[in-house]
Amino acid sequence: MFSMQRKNTNNLLIRPSSVAGTFYPEDPEELKKTIQGLLSKVTTKEKQKNLRSLILPHAGYIYSGQIAAYGYKTIKPDTFNRVILLGPSHHFSFKGLAATPESFWKTPLGKVKIIAKDKFAKIKEEKNIVESIEFHRPEHCLEVQLPFLQMTLSNFELFPLLIGEIDTSIAADILMPIINKKTLLIVSSDLSHYMPYSQAKIADKATIDSILKNDIEQFNEYGNACGKKPIEILLEIAKRKKWNSKLLCAMNSGETVGGICLPQKNDQDENQVVGYASIMFYE
Repeated sequence: MFSMQRKNTNNLLIRPSSVAGTFYPEDPEELKKTIQGLLSKVTTKEKQKNLRSLILPHAGYIYSGQIAAYGYKTIKPDTFNRVILLGPSHHFSFKGLAATPESFWKTPLGKVKIIAKDKFAKIKEEKNIVESIEFHRPEHCLEVQLPFLQMTLSNFELFPLLIGEIDTSIAADILMPIINKKTLLIVSSDLSHYMPYSQAKIADKATIDSILKNDIEQFNEYGNACGKKPIEILLEIAKRKKWNSKLLCAMNSGETVGGICLPQKNDQDENQVVGYASIMFYE
């Protein structure tokens, strides 16, 4: 069971940052310098003008920030005014999609305006979407994307959704009408968790290969990711919209000590590693 908390129309609800100071720096200037430094190391030559979606990791920036930067470096600042952000819930089990009734989400870099569910006529009365402050407040997977977005997009509004138990096709049906050329769809997900280094490399390759082939059945069987359902939803949308995909960077926590997308094995961390990938979808 879960409790559903709706917006108090007399007050603007602001979600404070939950993981500033742990997953990423709490000091605004340090945070800016950290993200600028990560973006400056990316070797991508140019922006992707037909970018439509990204799969990005959500660990602490010292572990996965460089991989995430490869995705964010493809964004042209004035291209999108809306970001739909999908991720798994690490704290609650529920059915459907969980939106937030809050008006703003706050990071050390400022506030991000949240798009209310009711703004979308197509999903205003959608029974598969609940609103919950409780689900979103402790969750890190969506929040860690915000400072990067604040540093790479000029002006945008956010529609954050945690993904619960829901049929992939139904979820795609819900999201398809609200995705347009000015919308960036981001799935926040890490890959394999706490496997030995060599085993993780094999598992992550199988996961990435199935994503790049847009093979939902293969991904469902062999994919290893904490955001498995959000990725499946993206693959269904990509299939319908005929998007292409490209791997930008893939490493695990036993390699990220290298700081760039040139794996440098860290023997001290190879017994239990977490996999990360940055994958773009484009027309």
